Amino acid sequence: MKIQFNPHQGYQEDAISSVTDLFKGQPKGSSSLTRSLLSLPAEDSMLIDTPEYLGVHGNNLLLSDATILKNLQDIQNRNAVELSQDLDEGLQFDIEMETGTGKTYVYLRTAFELARKYGFMKYIILVPSVAIREGVRTSLSLMAEHFRELYPDIQSDVTVYSGDRSEEVRGFATATSLQFMIMTIDSLRGDKNTRVMHQKRDRLSGLRPLDYLRSTHPIVIIDEPQNMETQLAQSAIQDLSPLCMLRYSATHRVLRNLVYRLDPIDAHQLGLVKQIVIADAVQEGETTQPYVRLVEIKRDPLAARIEILARKKDGKIAKKTVTAKQGADLEVLSGGNEAYADNWRISEISADPEYVELSHHGKISLDEQIGGQQRALFKEMIRETIREHFRREELLHSRHVKVLSLFFIDHVASYLGDGSNNLDADGQFAVWFDEIYREERAQRHLLAHLPENPVEARSGYFAQMTKGRGAQKVTTFKDSSGTTKADDDAYELIMKDKERLLSEDEPVRFIFSHSALREGWDNPNVFQICTLRDMSSETERRQTIGRGLRLPVDSEGHRVHDRSLAQLTVIANESYAQFAKALQEEYQNAGIAIGFVRTTEFAKLHFTHPDDHSDTTQALGVERSQEIWDTLHDQGYLDDDGRVTPQFEPRTPDFKLELPAMYDSLRTSIIDIVMNCYVERIIKQKRKRKVRTLNRNLYITPEFEDFWEKISQRTTYHVSFDQEKVIQNCVKAIQDAPAIEPIRIVVTRTGMTLERGGPRDSVKGERIAEVKESYTLPDIISELQKDTSLTRRSIVRILQESGRLKDFLANPTEFMTMVKKRIQEELYRVIVDGIQYEPLSGSVYELRELKADGKLIKEYFEDNLYKVQNPEKTDFDYILLDSEVERQFARFLDTREDISLFMKLPEKFHIPTPVGNYNPDWAIVKKDDDGIERLYMIRETKGTNDLSMLRPSEAAKIKAARQHFKALDVDYKVSEPQKWEV
Repeated sequence: MKIQFNPHQGYQEDAISSVTDLFKGQPKGSSSLTRSLLSLPAEDSMLIDTPEYLGVHGNNLLLSDATILKNLQDIQNRNAVELSQDLDEGLQFDIEMETGTGKTYVYLRTAFELARKYGFMKYIILVPSVAIREGVRTSLSLMAEHFRELYPDIQSDVTVYSGDRSEEVRGFATATSLQFMIMTIDSLRGDKNTRVMHQKRDRLSGLRPLDYLRSTHPIVIIDEPQNMETQLAQSAIQDLSPLCMLRYSATHRVLRNLVYRLDPIDAHQLGLVKQIVIADAVQEGETTQPYVRLVEIKRDPLAARIEILARKKDGKIAKKTVTAKQGADLEVLSGGNEAYADNWRISEISADPEYVELSHHGKISLDEQIGGQQRALFKEMIRETIREHFRREELLHSRHVKVLSLFFIDHVASYLGDGSNNLDADGQFAVWFDEIYREERAQRHLLAHLPENPVEARSGYFAQMTKGRGAQKVTTFKDSSGTTKADDDAYELIMKDKERLLSEDEPVRFIFSHSALREGWDNPNVFQICTLRDMSSETERRQTIGRGLRLPVDSEGHRVHDRSLAQLTVIANESYAQFAKALQEEYQNAGIAIGFVRTTEFAKLHFTHPDDHSDTTQALGVERSQEIWDTLHDQGYLDDDGRVTPQFEPRTPDFKLELPAMYDSLRTSIIDIVMNCYVERIIKQKRKRKVRTLNRNLYITPEFEDFWEKISQRTTYHVSFDQEKVIQNCVKAIQDAPAIEPIRIVVTRTGMTLERGGPRDSVKGERIAEVKESYTLPDIISELQKDTSLTRRSIVRILQESGRLKDFLANPTEFMTMVKKRIQEELYRVIVDGIQYEPLSGSVYELRELKADGKLIKEYFEDNLYKVQNPEKTDFDYILLDSEVERQFARFLDTREDISLFMKLPEKFHIPTPVGNYNPDWAIVKKDDDGIERLYMIRETKGTNDLSMLRPSEAAKIKAARQHFKALDVDYKVSEPQKWEV
């Protein structure tokens, strides 16, 4: 199976442009420009220019820090992230992307874009582990053909650094093509006694591998930088003399110059990852026998954190984690629970190995427990996982999507028992699995494609341990931390099996692992994750769901975006409330605002400034977003930390939100943003999942058939406009654009002195200069023609008559960006104003397709649904919603007596426009005043019906839709809460 990659995903393009725009003003011919500027007489005859001496082709940055900081602030304002006042720790830039959203794809394609735009050709991808290194290597292999199609003129090569092949750095440094080198941080850390990287090599002309790499001034892409924050790691990265560092992670521990953020709420709201469902398996009621679980050993001072059954103030018994010192009386710690009477004490605490000894039991190790019903609980969790898996199989097999389930277990022995491999595994988990698998499979009739033998359906991936040599060599498996060399071997195996696991030809569907809870391993078709262990780590829940967040793929490699199908169910041994609270704390500890409203949260909303008399909109930006945040805070809806208070209840009749007049039209959008900040928007309870019931009788009535034929009729369109007017409007827009600053270049002279101890380089001088007309200019005509579809003659006229070609000479990149934006905005206006539609035979979405899709079983969650009060008026008992405005509109239509039919139009119902396909919101049938004649309506629900408040492309689609439905003689309007227009 071959995974398909979509090059037109807006959020990925935004992440890519956020990095490439940092270097706006950098001329592509920077290498030749640098050589001409550096052709100065040598001050020291022993001084040798490092790049020329080594025959290196490297990256050269010619912009000043001030220019890059200005670019950074523009990008931050655009992306609604906090503005940097200076470059924090130099040219280090953070990109925050939620797990499963294509982070690796983004940074690889960013490198291609930087090569295309600026000629930066040397990249080192630095990773914290072999697991992630193998993941990146696999990704580059999977994406190679995709990038060749996108960038046919850019040749690229990939090297995986190894100390055994250190001479390969010469090829990396001297190549003129795009070069990627993947290495682990351990390849760099250390000195000449511990790392080949720092040792002089005869095959490298007596130089160190590091000398070749640093002479290229590589762009260092750091994958999961939170694992490389030690002083030793930071120093090792600086040894590479990087042009800049691009740091990609979902959870940055330290933020440096954040340029782009796609956090968990953004990802879930945009449907970029699976919805998270929690199926909780918890013991209700407590036994009278003593229960103790060792949670943690603290070393300074020595103490143990243990979980026991404690008596609450109301007399009830519940689990509680307490800190105990040696000799502690458990009856006292438990608040008088008689189960610990008879002198139950901590008789010993050991830090190495980690265990405690109980007076009436003996030793228990970390995460081990006595007295609980854990084993029975684990068996029911295995049953729930298999049942949930089989339900997914029934939903997805006909759609050619393979379903995988992942078990994280407490000990390898729980799966293998006395066995040594998957075939002879006889641990308790394997025995239970086989028993339940056979039992549940026999009760279902749609699972013939699954293996009858459960052994064929399951497999384990564990760290290996080898004993003996030769014929005496024995390989066994062991518990491990997830950070050992043995773990790396296990990860390498499972990474190489990634595509095979997605194939229907591979019978394995259930995977057991002990310590795969690290960055680097995931699989898009993991739909169930079962945690047969206690979640003791402060990041374990977040890492657990991260292994299955990526959207699933079908047998053709296409992503499945349907939210009713793309769901990840976590079978957890704690309640939904406990899981949600702990997950929120994990996110908070990682610096991710879940359940909080950031001061920049509203910066991307568009509005019309009262002083602007045109019909253009602008983003609020960071400062105005802060103003709205302050308004919410002053009215008591946010606390000082940005946490949403209980007073924020927009669905209650007496709710009021007072806003400054200029932001009043943004009211519903602001409310939606605040509502979406709750952690409950990310994770859902399984018991709140609903399957919608189809009103089958509705689709077969003659009245509905007439209605559907009318509103779904196909059309064709043509556009007529005054070409001369378009040119003149574009000219004026370019003339009115702000001034463009010339390129500021930093010139640095670096020399190398040959010494007996090895080569030593040093900065000899630096100056800043403005450069004009001294480099190769890009083909602006071809670039603009590709992006705007205007003729070459029209583009030449626009550029000449604008009178601003001197700005092109001073700063070609920024000038081209400005011109493209101005022309595209004008084309949006003119094209839509001049569009005309004509009816055609056929339907944009056939009634037979609607009927077939309606019969498919799909699952949604209560918070995204409106329960219909008059089910005979619509096609489902629940209506799927995207916003609070839609919920209000659904309630309005449901209770109106003159509305005989209303329905939310499916995503497949879309009409063509010059700016992309458009999917209207609602279809309505209304009785006229005498109650007989039926009026067909299409409505689009927005927070405002003022199109100037919408993004240009969004407003253009609505304008086109008006003409489309006008041609069909169907009433079309935009509805807002203040005026529903029905």
